[in-house]
Amino acid sequence: MSTNHNDVLLDVQDLKVHFKLHGGLFGQKQTGTVKAVDGVSFQVRRGETLGLVGESGCGKSTTGLGVLRMVEPTAGKVTLDGIDITALNSAALRKARRRMQMVYQDPFGALDPRMRVLDIIGEPLLIHKMFKDKKDYKAQVHDLLERVGLNPNMADRYPHQFSGGQRQRIGIARALAARPELIICDEPVSALDVSIQAQVINLLEDIQEEFGLTYLFIAHDLAVVRHICDRIMVMYLGHVVEVTDRDALYENPQHPYTQALMSAIPIPDPEEEAKRGFDRSLQGEVPSPLNPPSGCPFHPRCRFAHDACKTQKPRLMETDTGHQVACHLYDPAASDINAGDVMEDNLVRAG
Repeated sequence: MSTNHNDVLLDVQDLKVHFKLHGGLFGQKQTGTVKAVDGVSFQVRRGETLGLVGESGCGKSTTGLGVLRMVEPTAGKVTLDGIDITALNSAALRKARRRMQMVYQDPFGALDPRMRVLDIIGEPLLIHKMFKDKKDYKAQVHDLLERVGLNPNMADRYPHQFSGGQRQRIGIARALAARPELIICDEPVSALDVSIQAQVINLLEDIQEEFGLTYLFIAHDLAVVRHICDRIMVMYLGHVVEVTDRDALYENPQHPYTQALMSAIPIPDPEEEAKRGFDRSLQGEVPSPLNPPSGCPFHPRCRFAHDACKTQKPRLMETDTGHQVACHLYDPAASDINAGDVMEDNLVRAG
């Protein structure tokens, strides 16, 4: 994982992805709006890995799809190396997509079962006209297979002839074929056996160093995120609630929701587990994005919620150098609770 470069490759500002629901006899009446992503802003520096974590349904994957415009953003701006992705027409967008690719969660559903691996990996080469002739086409595919740890002789096989881990390697090779700068990894190891997960994570780290890649790494497994990510962004119900580097997040999580996530990490040492001394498990269910709470989206489940939380949306503010939190506990203008006292009593140390 490299953070030597300080320049920003990906800049996302106030991204919103809302889905309109329709009903009625002919489905023409709008019955509601699902606010899957509701005003997300972040930056990813060239060469770093930004982790995106949160519960299922919080908008992680939709954020990734919105960045790539695989779903159209309702509002906001996505800039890749100075190019406004949200303003491009279809032809310009296709050209820009060569610079940003995706590795999907499901290695079984992400590959066309009717296509040979040669053509699955070679499709980006074909779309972007990145080969000289048929011989060069095959040579590039074989090289990509070798780089992800597969035998080039497997190129003529079909996806059903591979294991789950091998299929994910094929998906990674396909993403590499376009020679991108940014790869969005949407829970790339969650569908794999634990014994295979480490191999795929190590592969992602190796190719990142080899090709100088930048990752937006979406996951719910906090142990995996801690291993591979430089910085971590925590989402809840379509909003960013905390952003900081990985060590600060695990040593001093500041948002009550992040604290709850950290307390859910199992500690194999019973003595260390006992030192926690309290239960930070979340109560209730995640509210529906169809009818999100007013004010802070987390306030119905937060033990520290007060009047301001129910009416005012907290702003993402810097509490320490490089540590941002969206919580009224840290905003003197909105809170009459001392954040220092609360957080000192509720600090989570995940070990």
